[in-house]
Amino acid sequence: MTSYTSSRESDLEILLSFVGRHLGEAGAIATVDLYADQGMASGEARCLFEELKRKILSSGGKGRKREDPLMGVVLDLSSEEGIRRFSLLGFRTIGCEAFVGNDLVFASVENERTIWLDFPEGVVSELESSARRSGASGLMRR
Repeated sequence: MTSYTSSRESDLEILLSFVGRHLGEAGAIATVDLYADQGMASGEARCLFEELKRKILSSGGKGRKREDPLMGVVLDLSSEEGIRRFSLLGFRTIGCEAFVGNDLVFASVENERTIWLDFPEGVVSELESSARRSGASGLMRR
């Protein structure tokens, strides 16, 4: 498993936009927990976070099987909107995961600004290169 971090949130957003597209193409199921231990500096991420929470809570959690409707919210990575949500929230909330079949292929930890990828090395290298070409110069592999 490969992990990444960065002191710049924008680097992780860029990387997760590429990771999200890859996961969507692989048919992954991604979920996010709509809780955060820290405030969100990004206005766009904060607005999206609050909007999604309001939407789910106002629906009464319809269609949700969990006791807490804000846990394990599915992100549709086959759409640009879903990929944007993933890139903005995937490392800012208390948890985000993606599975292909029964295999966990993506996970994050909010407080550490760390993401984990379980892809073949060639895929990881291509995602990292794409992110760096798009401006994520501060990415650090752990």
